[in-house]
Amino acid sequence: MIHFEAELSDNPLKNAFKGKAAVHPHIPGQTFIGDEAVSVIKNQYGIKRKGTGLAYIHVPFCETRCLYCLFYQNPLRPESSAHYTDHLIKELQLWNDLPAQQITPIHAVYFGGGTPTALEPYDLYRLIKAVRTYLPLANDCEITLEGRIHHFPEEKMEAAFKAGVNRVSLGVQTFNTNVRQTMRRVDDRESMVRAIEKLASFNQASIVCDLIYGFPYQDMAVWEDDVKTAISLPLDGVDCYQLNVFEKSPLGKFIANGKLPAGADKDERAEMFARSVELLTNAQWRRLSNNHWCQTFRERNIYNRFGKSAADCLAFGSGAGGKLNGYSFMIERKYEDWVKKLEAGIKPIAFASAPNDYWHALRTVSSEMELGRINMPHLSDRFALPLDELSRDVFEQWTKAGLINPVGDWMVQTIAGQFWHVTMAQLLINVLGKRLAQQK
Repeated sequence: MIHFEAELSDNPLKNAFKGKAAVHPHIPGQTFIGDEAVSVIKNQYGIKRKGTGLAYIHVPFCETRCLYCLFYQNPLRPESSAHYTDHLIKELQLWNDLPAQQITPIHAVYFGGGTPTALEPYDLYRLIKAVRTYLPLANDCEITLEGRIHHFPEEKMEAAFKAGVNRVSLGVQTFNTNVRQTMRRVDDRESMVRAIEKLASFNQASIVCDLIYGFPYQDMAVWEDDVKTAISLPLDGVDCYQLNVFEKSPLGKFIANGKLPAGADKDERAEMFARSVELLTNAQWRRLSNNHWCQTFRERNIYNRFGKSAADCLAFGSGAGGKLNGYSFMIERKYEDWVKKLEAGIKPIAFASAPNDYWHALRTVSSEMELGRINMPHLSDRFALPLDELSRDVFEQWTKAGLINPVGDWMVQTIAGQFWHVTMAQLLINVLGKRLAQQK
């Protein structure tokens, strides 16, 4: 039997579970590495994509490493920009003639990192133009450039907008100068505010920012000020994420060694989450998912919405991850190996994972939980699987625990359920995966 029960208490926001079951919901599958991984994914590239299509472009350079980050790969060097852009364009060209990279539209492209805004203006421009050349972008494709305000002067903004970027995602994390500097973020509060106002003045893109709660020295007053500051700025959207402290990250080591306090505990983070919901709701921001809010209709959040679903995602760049027909894959993370394989004309896929029989249904269940509600009878009909029947006891128990409020066929998450939605999604797909396999 797979455990899924939440604790029954008068405060499910704080007490429903002892901790997060996963950083992101995960569905296991058979792993392939090296040449076999390349062959497996090339076979999937030979199949025409269906439905919503995504593309992820990774830029693996940062001027500094933030203490909490596990995505840091390479320091930024003077020659990095042109050299990387040259090779990334080669990767875009490699399988350009295969069906998965042609014909069916790509509806959202995300330039992530690392720090995409670390590229020089000319390289940023030609990379974006190359993506528009070698990928079949939909005429309303959302093109997101992720970055930091540091190393993002006006000439880079202009180059990005000229090339076609229509969404900018800024890793603000916190506006508090002291907390930012503790986490080794470069710019202070005033620099962040001015830069956001400058970006918005172009009136060329949706401007969104990430906020994180749970940092050392970030108490409730600091968090409230972070959210209120975001509300006051000309932003189109904002994400509110809980800090994940990874054991191997610099922050994890600093906390373990007593160099920094641990930051907000589980109960305090729960209260921070609930307070952000209250502040943004009262400010009349609309909710697009449990963590993402928008102030204007310009913000669509397409990549983040479908990136966690069963949608196909092409991937390019050292350290990028993607998926096709349920097969997930990672591009070679070690920069030198990535370059060598490209120069040899090889798609630099490091490893891949094959899906199980029910991956599409399980991935859809997981992504629907991200939206704060789920309709199991509808999903049962869609996939011709007894998903409603097999999960009924789960939702009944979560309703008793104060995590779910049934509304007709919809299982709607309470504030507590929204806070615990990642844990609930992981437990739900664990239960469904096992019970579906037992019915075979």
